[in-house]
Amino acid sequence: MKKLGKIRYIMCVLGAAMLIASSCTDNYKEWNTDPTEVPEYMLVGLMKIGNFFPAMQIDVIPTSDVDANQFQRAQNLCGDMHSGYMTPIGTWGSNSACHYNLRYDKWNDVAFKVAFTNVMPAWKQIHDNGKDEFPEAYAVAQILKVAAMHRITDIYGPLPYLQFGHGGLETPYDSQENIYKSFFEDLDEAITELQNYITVHPGSKPLSKYDLVYGGDFTKWLKFANSLKLRLAMRTCYVEGFEVNGKTSRKLAEEAVKNGVITENGENALLQSGNGISVFHPLKICWDNYEDVRMGADMESIMKGYSDPRLSKFFQESEYGEVGDKYHGARLGVDITNKTNYIKLSAPNIFAETPVLWMCAAEIYFLRAEGRLRGWSMGGETEDLYNMGITKSFEQWGVALGDYLTRGDDYTPMQFTAPSGTTGNTIAASTITIAWNAVDREEKKLERIITQKWIAMFPEGQEAWSEHRRTGYPRLFNLYGTNASSGQVENSGPRRIPFPSTEYDTNTTEVNKAVTDFLGGNDYGNVKLWWDKK
Repeated sequence: MKKLGKIRYIMCVLGAAMLIASSCTDNYKEWNTDPTEVPEYMLVGLMKIGNFFPAMQIDVIPTSDVDANQFQRAQNLCGDMHSGYMTPIGTWGSNSACHYNLRYDKWNDVAFKVAFTNVMPAWKQIHDNGKDEFPEAYAVAQILKVAAMHRITDIYGPLPYLQFGHGGLETPYDSQENIYKSFFEDLDEAITELQNYITVHPGSKPLSKYDLVYGGDFTKWLKFANSLKLRLAMRTCYVEGFEVNGKTSRKLAEEAVKNGVITENGENALLQSGNGISVFHPLKICWDNYEDVRMGADMESIMKGYSDPRLSKFFQESEYGEVGDKYHGARLGVDITNKTNYIKLSAPNIFAETPVLWMCAAEIYFLRAEGRLRGWSMGGETEDLYNMGITKSFEQWGVALGDYLTRGDDYTPMQFTAPSGTTGNTIAASTITIAWNAVDREEKKLERIITQKWIAMFPEGQEAWSEHRRTGYPRLFNLYGTNASSGQVENSGPRRIPFPSTEYDTNTTEVNKAVTDFLGGNDYGNVKLWWDKK
């Protein structure tokens, strides 16, 4: 099996080598064979771009770095932390990113670097060498690009994106609005191409040798593309007057649902080992080898308050507490100078072989529930979609649902009590219940939907953080300790991450222009993103 630290080099060499291979593929659309079979000459032709697909996939969420350093800095010390899922327990001092010094030790550089040195170059190779010859494969590359880059713009905001690879010494930044518009245009084109391809060649899987997510199943890629479109449409719902080619957020969301989104856990987007490539979940290294992360206090407060049986699937028992109460987390912002007691807290129940989750059916049901709450046509009623989201999450984790859907006022988030030797006691941040109540005001219904969605998306902290910023839910604890960037980041959490120092060194004019034009002159963590309008 290949080591992930070497995979990108191997793929680039293979991809470059295949550029000199020739194949008679000009008329591949005109097959006279079984439409479910892929002709040999087409498979040979795909070799020149095929290896760039796993190269993109393994860094949608940074997974390629053998020692997990990239994942830790781009994901775990970013979305995982700011979403309330997990708390870093490293002894980095009170001026670290854990205390909202968002430029600490260049932690803010990694997500940007991985996107623009790994993901985008692989996409460009597919674009330059396969867009015209293999449009159905290029459609998947477009979907992957959006899957990866919407995470990056939701971290930083404006990006040097639309003119990537143009050849200039410096690359202009684009507004997040224009970047989002390009996402919808790319997804719509990809959806149309895959729909047409599936109609003509049902069951054909030309990318089966290269796809670590769906094994080349274009019907699942089509559902993922529509689901991603729904996710992004909802992200823009608070932006007044937003349209893409005359389509509002509502219209985009309704199109996605009508065309077919993920509805079953068998369609979940999961990155996992295959085709001779080993995928190791980096979070295992973060909690085990590094001993740098444990359960967040917010997760303990909400899930223990709900007596949620998924807690034992998400996290391991701690060394604290008695039988039946062994799950304990930590507050973000505590100044940890000695890990001894914090290591005893609950670690994530994620191991090397655990697939890396991009998207699950439960998330899509909650998106549809929110859409219906707004009056949109989502293929069902709000309560039913909400309950289905919970049901699918329990199914995903192999847990019996029991009476969970009917739990009322006796089940609310609970106060957080720090175990002995740790600190951070606080009252509960919310009183939201589980059971649907049709007479509740709309905002309370939204909090209920997003709180359950937050649980169900674990451990994908980046998306959870984005949704928390967009909606304000779930209600999370404020930073406990010293705010290292007081005035630049609120105690309630950052709204974005500042641009990397490398951009100020190598793309100086354009990054400064972006700060002036799109961020009001302040490259700080308290500056709201374009879609953050609530």
